Amino acid sequence: MTKLDPRALAEAVSIETGLGFIGSEGRTSEGVRWLELIPAGHPAGQTFAIRAEIGWRRIDVRFRLGSFASELMSSVRSADESGRRVFRAVLDACSNAGADVALNLNGATRSHKDDAVWNESWRSFGFAVGKGMLAINEGNDAADMRLIEEWTTRVAAAVIALLPVEVEVEEILDAHGLPEGAKMRIEVNRYERDRRNRAAALAIHGHRCMACGTDMAERYGPVAEGLIEVHHIVPVSEVGPGYIINPKSDLVPLCPDCHSVAHRRSPPYSIKELQNMLRYDCATSGNIRMQSGQ
Repeated sequence: MTKLDPRALAEAVSIETGLGFIGSEGRTSEGVRWLELIPAGHPAGQTFAIRAEIGWRRIDVRFRLGSFASELMSSVRSADESGRRVFRAVLDACSNAGADVALNLNGATRSHKDDAVWNESWRSFGFAVGKGMLAINEGNDAADMRLIEEWTTRVAAAVIALLPVEVEVEEILDAHGLPEGAKMRIEVNRYERDRRNRAAALAIHGHRCMACGTDMAERYGPVAEGLIEVHHIVPVSEVGPGYIINPKSDLVPLCPDCHSVAHRRSPPYSIKELQNMLRYDCATSGNIRMQSGQ
């Protein structure tokens, strides 16, 4: 039986989404084990919870608002078109991956693709993503937690898209070459700092580099779990202030090496061009080995 770790799940989802969570665990009245996350620093009744129920070869992740979260529910219903688009894109990706997606509005099951839900009065709101036929509870705790993190993070990415999250416009960084402890303030573009787009892009595309196919955790082990960079196919400098980022078509995961190479040119090299470079490198390397008799 899988050893569940609510603290590890909270840390992984917090890092991925940029929103701090605290985790807990327990069992349903039917004996199904669960891990639950709530945003840190908020009264439980006034915020929301994301609960992952872990059954035999199945995970069900549910989002529910607190009993006294009417103000938050109003904010969620009033999410802008960008947030709604990200929400739909993430849940579409879950559905495309074989999961069951169910949105519940005022006690009735609705489709997450139904735009009419945003124009109706809300008395209650929630949704769930369930995926069966998973290789879980088969004795590999680390693999089980990765699956739980993967599906919980997808739901969290959908949730974050609808929340009134403030976007950072400044960042404090260590200043290289200055006295120890010195800091410098730099301005950063809001598109780069919008964590909901990053979280959604990874929920849709996963953490494997779309150019070379590298999964950093597979290469370096657990220390590199979740390490990936998100690349803007259309350069941020060319995106106007009214442009709505589509995390499915505008953002792709790239490993640090491929991301660096992509930006060796302006405009950046396309994913196809990077793949062609890698095929050339493989062919060249193979010829060198053949000539050296290796």
